[in-house]
Amino acid sequence: MFFDHLPQQGFICAHRGARSIAPENTLLSLDKAMKCGAHCWETDVQITRDKELIIFHDSTLNRTTNIATHKMFCTRKEDRVEQFTLEEIRKLDAGSWFLTDDPFGTVASGEVQNSERDTISKQQIPLLREVLHFSKEHSFPVNIEIKSLDTPRGDVEIVDRTIALIKETGTLELVLLSSFRHEYLHRARTLSRDIAIAVLAKNKHPENLIQYLQSFSAVAYHPGNRICDTETLAELQKSGFRVNSWTINDRKRAEELLNAGVGIITDWPQNLLTLSEKG
Repeated sequence: MFFDHLPQQGFICAHRGARSIAPENTLLSLDKAMKCGAHCWETDVQITRDKELIIFHDSTLNRTTNIATHKMFCTRKEDRVEQFTLEEIRKLDAGSWFLTDDPFGTVASGEVQNSERDTISKQQIPLLREVLHFSKEHSFPVNIEIKSLDTPRGDVEIVDRTIALIKETGTLELVLLSSFRHEYLHRARTLSRDIAIAVLAKNKHPENLIQYLQSFSAVAYHPGNRICDTETLAELQKSGFRVNSWTINDRKRAEELLNAGVGIITDWPQNLLTLSEKG
């Protein structure tokens, strides 16, 4: 399964791909994550109005596409992702913003080469199917976070479609499924007894944490950096759970967590891999 493809203690996971050197959640960021040596990558899945599964993080398209200046869609820049069809989404440029915004300063520093500009500007929002095929072809494990949609409790269609596609593409052993909307994880477990599940937490740990994780038959826990404390970490590891923390970009903190056996979800996999190799 998923963790069989990773080091037994700690690993480097590329957050939304190698997003410090390519537009996040694109096929380019995925390719760069693999080529820089990351052990796996993390990405986000959402659903379109016509029920296609796509790779995208934000609830709206405004930050990481050209929707604000697109003649067909500029009036819809605040609409949620699920209000667009796949055909509409595929008309958007999901790469050029990275060159102009330079979110990590890597364009200005020269880490992103001028020769890459044309490739970057041609990036589109990928289908989940496309990235699963990539992961299968290259045996590159992927942590898929199912984004919390603005839907009523009990609406878990995105989970059903995600699990069905994972099974269809034969990528079950390469996938770790996570979500902040924990009902999605319960649904995933009812659909597949074999899917690897990780529970996400941001501001605080769930009460009775060990028992809570066991209720999902989870294999991992993904706390935010701020709540990844030594005491909880030791308790989880003693109980057999893998711990992977996000988003770790500070080198000193990364080294501390890797030495403690924690997986590191980072925007800078190309810079932190030497720490993993050293460990």
